Amino acid sequence: MSREHIATRPSWSMVVLMVIAAVAVAAIIVRTSPSATGSTSDRAAAAESANTVGRVSLSVGETATLFRNNAFRVVAMCVDAGGGTFTAEYGVRALQDNTLIFSTNEGNETETRFDKADGLYHWTTYEPSSATKLYYGYDYYQEFTGESKSGDLVIGRVTAGVHMRNADCIYNGLFIT
Repeated sequence: MSREHIATRPSWSMVVLMVIAAVAVAAIIVRTSPSATGSTSDRAAAAESANTVGRVSLSVGETATLFRNNAFRVVAMCVDAGGGTFTAEYGVRALQDNTLIFSTNEGNETETRFDKADGLYHWTTYEPSSATKLYYGYDYYQEFTGESKSGDLVIGRVTAGVHMRNADCIYNGLFIT
């Protein structure tokens, strides 16, 4: 079995840590939720606020929704950049006016008032684009926080790669609401 060298490829231990973190966040939400003293079904609903998206594989030209709630939709698109180069693009769309998006991009913090008409907001420059295998799984550089006008909150993180796992583009995500 050959071993592939992939830039910033997360190890299995990193994936396990991400899953443990998601479960810990869900546990904190359940423990601090007003419904934590309510019924079992109330607590189960609170625990479902941490959503993970397993691998989504796209061919060039395909689009997929990675996450959607009443205020935001996270979209992935596999783009042919020419010459065998594919780009695993992704971004967030506002489904309501007067939302806020906060992201950290290469150390530059960005807060943006965001409306439905604004289209897709690419919150990171770490969208892999290559003619060979490339995977990005950075932490905060691939994360955004969104707040709707009514105060609903989502924290989202996406990892992506190109020419990986027998697909043109792959994506994984973690979304906490």
